[in-house]
Amino acid sequence: MKTLFIIFICTVIGLSSSCVSPINCRKPFNLYKKPIIKSIVNNQAIYNGIFVSLNGEGALYLYENGLSKTISSSVYRNQMFWLNPKVEVVKLLEDDDYFKKEVWGHYQIFKDTIIIQTFGLANNQLCRRSIYETEGVILNDSTIKVFSDYSYWFDTEFIEEPNIYRLYKTEHKPDSTLAWFNKKRWYKKHLHESRRIK
Repeated sequence: MKTLFIIFICTVIGLSSSCVSPINCRKPFNLYKKPIIKSIVNNQAIYNGIFVSLNGEGALYLYENGLSKTISSSVYRNQMFWLNPKVEVVKLLEDDDYFKKEVWGHYQIFKDTIIIQTFGLANNQLCRRSIYETEGVILNDSTIKVFSDYSYWFDTEFIEEPNIYRLYKTEHKPDSTLAWFNKKRWYKKHLHESRRIK
């Protein structure tokens, strides 16, 4: 009965070809339950700044406790970022996304592969926050090549060709305690011990 209701709702809102069952919207978000694996990166370099896309596809932060933060509203600045990164980092501090509780997630590194699961911005759809899974290869401690950005809600792959993210070292990072799910009971209950803030 629930499945029929879901199909009906998806049809009504025009998402019949791409609507994923919202019975448990956060079900694909599972990296937070798993241990942090850092089998290729044995230094702190990847946590010391912001990874900015060379393709104009946004920026992301990685934290030692497995959290990640995506900044997408500054995409229009990415093409110029490397011309004057010090100025651009200061501009990020004025960006609304920087201080929001949204677009946080978790990542895991296995060998040279990194997977990031992120909740998108809150919206009015059946799944208030859709989940994106980003996958890439760590080329070195300052470069990530992303080849997949998949939306579970739309069942869609958004990347047609790889994006290169390069690290810019800076002490300015969003406060990871702001992530909206930090205080949720389901999150605290299943959060892997290696990801808990010591």
